[in-house]
Amino acid sequence: MNETHLVWIFAVGFPLFFVAMWLLVTRVLSFVGWSKYLPAFAWDRPIPADARRFSWATMVIGRFPGGVSYKNAMNVWIDQRGIYLRPPLFFRLFHPPLHIGWDQIAAIEPRKTLWIKAWSLAFRRDVPILTFGGGAGQAIFDYWQARHGGRPA
Repeated sequence: MNETHLVWIFAVGFPLFFVAMWLLVTRVLSFVGWSKYLPAFAWDRPIPADARRFSWATMVIGRFPGGVSYKNAMNVWIDQRGIYLRPPLFFRLFHPPLHIGWDQIAAIEPRKTLWIKAWSLAFRRDVPILTFGGGAGQAIFDYWQARHGGRPA
């Protein structure tokens, strides 16, 4: 095998390997975290146009350490009916949209780790907690407090 063949094998093999690894990682992330919410919160309709959007939000499924982190890899919409979640296009495979109604949230707990503020959501169903950071987390907390008369969860 000469050097030209090796270049062609690498030129074709590397993109195929990259795509295969991308598919494997997105599938594993979906299986370990996202799929736990599908039976309760799967959403098959369009996201409402009037919902407030937070792009590239940070979300963690479960507790740290050991949780599945979608750091800056989640689109979050919020309206009077609840929270809508869908990853950006690159991560969307194996991750159908979710809708979490406000009535499905049992509690929201503010957290702070070093300088990072976050809000953890506990549910009325047997699913792992979700933790949101940044503007999306603050907005979820504000909507939650407004629905509950200003009381914290």
